[in-house]
Amino acid sequence: MKSTKSCPKKVRDHKKSVKKTGSSKLLWLLCGLAIISLATIAIIDQVSHPGTQPASALSQEDSPDSSPVKAGAKIGYAAPDFTLPTTDDKEFKLSDYRGKNIILNFWATWCGPCRYEVPAFNAFSEKYRNENVVIIAVNTQDLPVSAASYAAANDMHFIIPLDPRGDASALYNIRGLPTSFFINDKGIITSIKIGPFINIEEIEDRLGSFN
Repeated sequence: MKSTKSCPKKVRDHKKSVKKTGSSKLLWLLCGLAIISLATIAIIDQVSHPGTQPASALSQEDSPDSSPVKAGAKIGYAAPDFTLPTTDDKEFKLSDYRGKNIILNFWATWCGPCRYEVPAFNAFSEKYRNENVVIIAVNTQDLPVSAASYAAANDMHFIIPLDPRGDASALYNIRGLPTSFFINDKGIITSIKIGPFINIEEIEDRLGSFN
């Protein structure tokens, strides 16, 4: 009889134990779900903002003031580098002229307006031949033999890289000829001119952008 009377108490104790165990499992399950949710949010944030770092983790090398200037065919950007052969069978690389102010001109023999500015560039080249500024006249989407013969016939005594496939002009996003980029001695584009220079004064007016 004693055992019979004690059965209900054991059942009650067991139910209480089951309830406590169930509550404990539920609590752990909720904690686990919370941790998984936070981890998922962190992963999504990292994917959405891959370059974002905490301020404390940003080193001096990664700070905006010390990072290199982005390359691009825009004012304030570093002039994209390229290598091309020239009309005098040499190799031209733009970055080799770092330290000089550069007028980078894109032209072609079949371009009428390009012909208009040849006298202005010839006069500028002669006047500033001893100065820290050079003209680089990239002949683009043209026949190399046409460029060489035209340059010789028109006394173009400056560097003429040959870009028959238009690789360099694509790099500079050229939409019309002639187009000229003024690049300072640090390799930064400071001015862009679309269309021909009619005289040397128009070229000289843009020299102040180098500073």
